[in-house]
This record gives sequence, C-alpha cells and structure tokens, in this order.
Amino acid sequence: MNGENEGISFSSDFFVEMDVRSEDAHELASEWFNEVVFTKKLVLESSPDWNLLRGEIKSLRESYGRVAILIVTKKPSLIREAKNRNLKALIYVQGGNMRVNRTAIESGVDALISPEFGRKDSGFDHVLARLAAKNNVAVGFSIAPLLKANPYERVQLLRFMIRNWRLVEKYRVPRFLTSSAENRWGVRSPRELMSLGIALGMEVPHAKASLSFYPEKILKRMFQPSFNAGNSSGS
Repeated sequence: MNGENEGISFSSDFFVEMDVRSEDAHELASEWFNEVVFTKKLVLESSPDWNLLRGEIKSLRESYGRVAILIVTKKPSLIREAKNRNLKALIYVQGGNMRVNRTAIESGVDALISPEFGRKDSGFDHVLARLAAKNNVAVGFSIAPLLKANPYERVQLLRFMIRNWRLVEKYRVPRFLTSSAENRWGVRSPRELMSLGIALGMEVPHAKASLSFYPEKILKRMFQPSFNAGNSSGS
C-alpha cells in the first residue's frame, strides 16, 4: 500500500492516532503523530468494578493525556452501562457481533471499531450508517485485522471494509483510520494508514481527513480545553 501516495507532503498536517494499546506502541506512535490516544482494552462478561476502573483511567490520563476504553463483549447491556458511567474517557466498542454493533451505535459511543471483525459480512448496513451519522458515532477503520489475516481472509476483509467505507461516505458518518496496535510492531505511520484509506476507495482528501479532521472533532468533544492548548502549542 505504500507506493500509492509517495508524492504527498505530510509536513504541514496535524495527524491523530486514535487507538494504540500499549506503552511501547504509544511511544512509537508519538514520534509520528501530533496526538495519540492510549486505549485500555476491556474484555467484559459482566459489570466491572466501575470505581476501580475510574481510578485506572485517571492514572492513564495522567500518563498519556488522551485515553479511550475499548469494550469487547457479547452483552449489549454492558455497553449501555459503560456509556452511562461518565468514565472521562472515549468509549470504543469492538465490532463483530451484530447486536453489539447496533447497541454501540444506538447508545452513542464515540466509535465502533471494525464492525466487520470476525464476520462473513460487513456488519454494517444503511440503517446503521444513518443512525451512526445521527448519533455522531465514528467508524474506526483498523489495519490490525488485515495484518493478522491470511491472504484469503485479507481479501474478504478488504471487501467488507470497502463496502463499509462507501456507506460511511454516503451518509457522512464520522470516521478514522487507525493501527489499533497492541505493541510497537503494529504501529503504522500516517502515510501507511493513508494508503489503507486509498485502498478502501478514499480519495486523498478523505484519507487525510480520517487522520486529522474527524479525529480532531472527536478529541475536541471529549477533551476540549486541553486539546485546544496542545494543538495551539504544536502549530
């Protein structure tokens, strides 16, 4: 994917990596991106200790600034519960299960990551796209599943992601491109993530906006005062 946009200059752009999941991934991503969101992955089968989680999030915010939690669950009720807890972090939901995809969008979480994950279809349709646009729920297009897939799976995943991109664009759903890196080896540069977007059918301005304009809007909504200060100092 690297060769398609070699002539593009990145020097004057403000890029955001919305989802890295380890300290070393965050450290490397911070060399390439102006803002990086540290994501704490939560695999939930029942309600966690919310007070304990708040303390963990507070500690992570002190270390990393921008923090998200990624909810991985088969129980839609846990998504609604997390959304109502005022956790002072972005709330992402791992896509895949269709009931989970729908509940994430209905509940107005910040992002649904890879709605097609582990499915034999795209996990996203016209109805969900309209609702995501209405509820301001972003769709995260992650390169991580592609890196882990075998050649046959990669072709299928790309087909589903292309279909989802077309719906996202048609209904003007918020979106971002991300590495969803579990470690430093999974981190990808802005250029590589833009190449993913182009492979999905994005034009160059759309790919850039998926690393800048839309992520910035999400961060400003959640971290307004500190984000404006950080952005000003970096410009």
